[in-house]
Amino acid sequence: MTQLLRRLFAFSHRLFDRVLFTLCFIAGVQLPEFIQQYSQRLSGHLNEAQHHLTQFQVIADVQFNGDLSELINRYQQNSDPAIIQTGQLVNNLTVRIDELAVAFSQLQQESYWQRIVYFVQEMNIEMAQATAQQFVLAIPLTFNALVTGALFAFSILTIKELLIMAIKALSTRIFSTKTSTTA
Repeated sequence: MTQLLRRLFAFSHRLFDRVLFTLCFIAGVQLPEFIQQYSQRLSGHLNEAQHHLTQFQVIADVQFNGDLSELINRYQQNSDPAIIQTGQLVNNLTVRIDELAVAFSQLQQESYWQRIVYFVQEMNIEMAQATAQQFVLAIPLTFNALVTGALFAFSILTIKELLIMAIKALSTRIFSTKTSTTA
């Protein structure tokens, strides 16, 4: 009976490993797709902000020889609070465009691994949440996606095995201490 239980436990452990690996692999290949959809959202925000700024740039072109900062200064020097706020809005828009442009260019880098590192370290949480809400699962069959999936799955299985080894070592130490103190 003990032999049967050991075999059953070993079988269930192998089955669990395979299921866990498969699920982690599928989750891992989603990262490149998520970054792609995040980049598309980022690009959309950048294009929209540039579109809005273009309207102010037309005014700056006509009134201030294209100097947008002079237009902003004029707005902010006005005595009317609504005009001052408009100047701040235009200034905030230029800052946002710069931030979005930097983020978008970083996500278009040659190195796939640099894109992942940049995404993890610098992602805009609000934009990532919006992307997640609209995220469409996909299984991209690109080399990078497959490698990411495999690395993620192997990492999770390695962590699981290390935890099991630590628990076994700890339980062995606890039980050997109890038996030596009771003897």
